[in-house]
Amino acid sequence: MSVEAPLSNGQLFSWREIERYPDDWLAEANLPTTWDLRGLSGERVDEALRRLVDRHEVLRTTYRDRGGRPVQHVHEDVELPIERIDRIVTDPAEHERTKAELVTVPFAMSDALNWRGRLVGPRGEPMYLCLSFSHLIVDLWSIHHLQDQFRALTADPRATAPVGSPPRELARRQREESWRPRQEGSERYWRSVLDDGLMDVLPTLPAKVKRDRLELTLRSRGLGGLAAEAGRRHGVTAPAVVMAFVAAGLARHLDVDRVTMSLMSSNRFAPEDQHNVGTMNQLIPFVTAVDPRSTIAEHVRRLHWASAKAYRHSAYDFDRIAETAAGHGERPEHDCWVNHLFRAWFNYIQVDRRPSDPHDPTPASLAWTPLAQQYGQAFRVRVEVRGGCTSVLMLADPDVLPAGAMTDIMRTIADGVRLAATDPGRALKDLWSARGDLPPSLFPPEPPEPPR
Repeated sequence: MSVEAPLSNGQLFSWREIERYPDDWLAEANLPTTWDLRGLSGERVDEALRRLVDRHEVLRTTYRDRGGRPVQHVHEDVELPIERIDRIVTDPAEHERTKAELVTVPFAMSDALNWRGRLVGPRGEPMYLCLSFSHLIVDLWSIHHLQDQFRALTADPRATAPVGSPPRELARRQREESWRPRQEGSERYWRSVLDDGLMDVLPTLPAKVKRDRLELTLRSRGLGGLAAEAGRRHGVTAPAVVMAFVAAGLARHLDVDRVTMSLMSSNRFAPEDQHNVGTMNQLIPFVTAVDPRSTIAEHVRRLHWASAKAYRHSAYDFDRIAETAAGHGERPEHDCWVNHLFRAWFNYIQVDRRPSDPHDPTPASLAWTPLAQQYGQAFRVRVEVRGGCTSVLMLADPDVLPAGAMTDIMRTIADGVRLAATDPGRALKDLWSARGDLPPSLFPPEPPEPPR
């Protein structure tokens, strides 16, 4: 027995994004995690998993496309999609390989659960559980909630936890009259962004179409800590600091004085949404000036407040916004509004709770991905902070931003974050006109050659 319901705004956004992926890249929507089970009995693990599934509808949800209109089916009960593997674990890194294997397996968008796991251990004694979730049902915030609740349930099967609105309840709320002011506010905001103009120099792709791209990753153990220091100094967030210099580098290499950046918002700012388990993330664009004459401090604060305004309008009905854009005169020749409306996007993810040390002397690394993601937007930056290390992944269309420009933007990010923390009164233009040597902990002295 299942209950059919419309999608929430977050679910609809994820559906529209993932349906544009080329078929052989669908696994890019997967989010992996590994849970340590040592010291637990198999019975305690099974009971905790079953209680999680009973508690959270997203773990019992499948989707179906009804003539272009996706709907969700919430099932009363499901079989746990857990593969059990009986083997002795001798390699402490085995779980990483298992997770890497699991996350490469794509999920069907329709008529199937969008999560699975592998439980490994000898003779019924669990060692670890690797899980893969599709972004169709959860975001990273939700996975943290699930893990915390699982740990509590393995310690005490009667443990309770704050539970927010399930997606179908959220979908109902977003269609009520009380939600109308938020919907209308979002649509007004979108019209203002469209009036300011999207970044037309960045080409977009139709759904499922591939194009050669370049992908470069900077890894630094000190960068995230410096961004946090700069954020505290200027009363902004660490993500805003990093994003400010992404925007500065992009504006310089596109030779423009304004940029349109699209941010990934968690949409969990209201108290009633703090404990929701589901997919709620949505991209929201904002247009901002990049003035080389401003100080670094002024530039960082300008970007922060522009993004803060955008976040207020980041929970919206994507299909209505696409209609608004079409009525506004935005008429792409392809079939992918996700690519067209979010041409340059930025996302910052704090994967765990371990802080970054700004004084960590570990040398930074810069590496090109042999096979870059070949679809989607022409420019994208994804920052991930995990285990105290900050990874900045930049993907770009080489016809717009060649390899040298990408390397220079990465240097701009590292140098800008450093100066925002140590010398924010300098002019933004000094990032390029008076460059000094960066510490090896922030940027390698000899950047690598791009793939040929």
